[in-house]
Amino acid sequence: MSKKDQIRNFNLHLHTSVSDGALSPKRLIRQAIESNLDLISITDHDTVDAYHHFDIADYPIHIMPGIEISTQEDGVDIHLLAYGIDIHDKDLKELMEMYLHGRKYRARQMIAKLKKLGILIDIKEVIAVAGSRELIVRPHIAQIMVANGYCCNKNEAFDLYIGNDKPAYVPKPEVSMEEAIRVIHDAGGFAVLAHPGKLKDNAYLQKSIALGIDGLEAWHPDHSNGTMRDYIDLGQKNGLYLTGGSDFHGEQDFHNQFGCVPHHEVIINSVNELWEAWQCRRK
Repeated sequence: MSKKDQIRNFNLHLHTSVSDGALSPKRLIRQAIESNLDLISITDHDTVDAYHHFDIADYPIHIMPGIEISTQEDGVDIHLLAYGIDIHDKDLKELMEMYLHGRKYRARQMIAKLKKLGILIDIKEVIAVAGSRELIVRPHIAQIMVANGYCCNKNEAFDLYIGNDKPAYVPKPEVSMEEAIRVIHDAGGFAVLAHPGKLKDNAYLQKSIALGIDGLEAWHPDHSNGTMRDYIDLGQKNGLYLTGGSDFHGEQDFHNQFGCVPHHEVIINSVNELWEAWQCRRK
């Protein structure tokens, strides 16, 4: 890659209205261009449907197909970012369908629990805000709880009712890290551990490396500078790609950053290597 083509500004963790983000895929891409980003990846939760809303070739920006896949180990939620995947891969499609139907069933169970607590919301209200694919995640339920006056904000809905181990919580369907990594690799993609700083037990970080992940999301709004440097060191020792993304959803919180992934040279170089590796796979 020439100096002219080198990627300097990027954001590899972005959500659209297809899952639980505020912006449509096309609007998000326009914002990325306006923010002078060189490379983005739309990483909606358990779906790649955003990529059916536009043609990558139509935009003057590098776009690497992505998805954020939910996995679970010993009851612990662990998210994997998959980059450069074939969005038409059969096993990936089957995994997405499993999540689609499982999350709808889960939503109905949570709504039933909320009803017993005196909180009356309709599944149709939730589906109406769940995006074009109707992939329901907890923030959609929280949004309706706020809209109907049961909570002041989404954080309150999670803290009192639908957060982990709260009265209306129901676990979502999950696959293991090992299975998700297999699906990602079979779809021609790179598996990157999302926001590892959110893990309560570093044993799962080490397990992900042992299972064959390709990279770490070294920069994330939940990571301090010291934490980021620790992940850079760990990634370099294990030959992993290092990425960065703001986990943008479009809401007014500290994840609302868009074009400000820190320009740490090690991460910049690694993202360029990841981009080049994907280009080679496509040939």
